[in-house]
Amino acid sequence: MNIEIRKEAQALHSYVVNLRKHFHQHPELSLEEWETSKRIQAELTEMGIPVTPAAETGVIGLIGSGGPVIALRADIDALKVEEQNDIVYKSCVPGVMHACGHDAHTAALLGAARILKAHEEELNCTVKLIFQPGEEVSKGAKMILEAGHLDHVEQIFGLHVFADIPVGYVNIEPGPRMAESDYFKITIKGRQGHAGKPQQCVDATVAAAAMILNLQQIVSRETNPIDSAVVTIGHVECGTVRNVIAGSAVLEGTVRTFSREEGRRIKNAVKRVAMGTAATYHATANVEYNLSAHPAVDNDLDVAEIAFSGAAEVFERKAFLEVPKMMLGEDFSVYQQRVPGAFAFIGAGNEEMGRAYPNHHEKFNIDEDAVTNSVMMYLAYVQEYVNRKEQEAKGKGTGSDRKAAAQEGGLFGRFQKLRRERERR
Repeated sequence: MNIEIRKEAQALHSYVVNLRKHFHQHPELSLEEWETSKRIQAELTEMGIPVTPAAETGVIGLIGSGGPVIALRADIDALKVEEQNDIVYKSCVPGVMHACGHDAHTAALLGAARILKAHEEELNCTVKLIFQPGEEVSKGAKMILEAGHLDHVEQIFGLHVFADIPVGYVNIEPGPRMAESDYFKITIKGRQGHAGKPQQCVDATVAAAAMILNLQQIVSRETNPIDSAVVTIGHVECGTVRNVIAGSAVLEGTVRTFSREEGRRIKNAVKRVAMGTAATYHATANVEYNLSAHPAVDNDLDVAEIAFSGAAEVFERKAFLEVPKMMLGEDFSVYQQRVPGAFAFIGAGNEEMGRAYPNHHEKFNIDEDAVTNSVMMYLAYVQEYVNRKEQEAKGKGTGSDRKAAAQEGGLFGRFQKLRRERERR
């Protein structure tokens, strides 16, 4: 396969940027992406790509036929965030915004689809395009999986833009990349009464304040410092008026880890600390704890190496940035439980443009060169996969030692080392 990836992706820059602006201006919440789905289907149909509705508001497209099946995934949903950007394509839906870049992912996969369709005769595989709904509520990937859309998929590749990574940089590496995310709700019951007679009351506010502080020691004093975990209280409700001691309080938070085992240990600790702290203040606590709907994103070495080697043919060496694993959650990991997969990070931030706010911020925006870079990353993975299959068919090996193996240091050296370790095993 011989796609001139950079040239062809740049030629579609206006197309994908205009699509991204459209999706940004018309965001839809998780599992309500009806108009987004219609636009995706219309674009794919215009390209001559057959489409299948999936997971109610999702879309599946197919390019090529026969051979192994690989999948490319983009998420399509927005968030309950009131946009504060002063831009012509600002969200026209009150209280809803593409504050996580899923508009860019959708546009990029449509751009990649257009180029792949033009090179369809060069494919020795089938490429499944997954436009997934409901990522933000961790339901969409499970729905896609349970409907059988990954039953014959050999590998899957996805990506995410981040505005706190400068535009022009990309990251793809093996191993843990994003966390699983549990969530909990603690309801504290005390005894309400007059602010001037605390001896007659059980102050739920005081119990809640102590509980917030005590929960932090689960990480600082009960978790191996070599491991990674975060306990966050993100929502607190207590009290009604200044001169009434609160009789109840509610705390809601998340626990982020990179393993189910660690998550279950912290679950038990949250319950123990919550109930013990409440009892200290003569209150009671009820803990509702929900284990993550998705495991941690853990990149398969082979798929990550294919994507990395393909990208090394397109991006300059200096574009590859080492990025530590993140405590953010992603239900792409649900797919990785069924098939080998890898997930790339795409830099999208630009300080000079005022577009470096973190994901989920009300002023989140991206340098739209990141959309074109995402198109190139999708294509690089597919082209490298196709070319390796051709090499295998000719009995010439996998071609895995081309550009990546010729380099030393950084991510290049890391892939070399991992390959050597695997060969020794």
